[in-house]
Amino acid sequence: MKQRTRVRLQIVAAIAVAAASVAVFANAPMAGAGAQDRMTVPGAPFAAETGVPPPVFRLQAIVARAWDDSITTWSRLMQPRAVEIVAVNLRFVSRLAPADCFGLYSGDGPAYCSGNQTVFVGTDAANRLLAKFGQQGEAGITFLIGHEFGHHIQNLYGRFHRLSRAIYAAPDDAPELVRRFELEADCYAGVWIHDSEGWARSSQLRSDMLIVLASIGDEKILADRPASALPRLGVHGTTAQRTRWFLRGAESGDPQACDTFGAPQL
Repeated sequence: MKQRTRVRLQIVAAIAVAAASVAVFANAPMAGAGAQDRMTVPGAPFAAETGVPPPVFRLQAIVARAWDDSITTWSRLMQPRAVEIVAVNLRFVSRLAPADCFGLYSGDGPAYCSGNQTVFVGTDAANRLLAKFGQQGEAGITFLIGHEFGHHIQNLYGRFHRLSRAIYAAPDDAPELVRRFELEADCYAGVWIHDSEGWARSSQLRSDMLIVLASIGDEKILADRPASALPRLGVHGTTAQRTRWFLRGAESGDPQACDTFGAPQL
């Protein structure tokens, strides 16, 4: 019984890690969740001198564009399941709280919760990411929304269940399995860009996304950790792996090409 309980806990923990995608990117200390920012945020005037919207409005505009395009594109690609595509939810929160996803995680986000089919965008961390990505800020946030929406597609394809079963059967392989799961979401983000009416022909966006990917590989995020920690702690893939799978989706436009679980090598 103890062994079975341990395995189940590992499964829950691994899926939680997979869902809480990029909290580590912001390198912020964990703290209690702040007040939630819903879909509507208290208004603030545009800066009269520059005409530039406040950061919260800029973030919402970037997310809204990527979100609407994701729904439109995936509804077209998976037309028989369009009703399930549009059932996904989007919520802005200051930071993710345990109550947001059945107690599975808390932190910065963005993250997808399969239980309530909701993508949570942590505004505090997302605005830090906009600043971190610099000129590629819009492309960076757009990619992350594409990645999280990719988790929704995985949910519809039953990939969360496949991950759970695989970890249950081989708990020692959990980091590798979660890594494959995350890279599949990167590939789905590429499929979206390939077929997006808004961005399919934008070589600049694709180029900017590749620059962003070069800064969020596991070896970059865990640069201050020993090399031996990378296979265990790095669950999103190296820069080379993330770039490879994103491009596989972006160049093929075929969700079937994104089967990371069936690939002999990543």
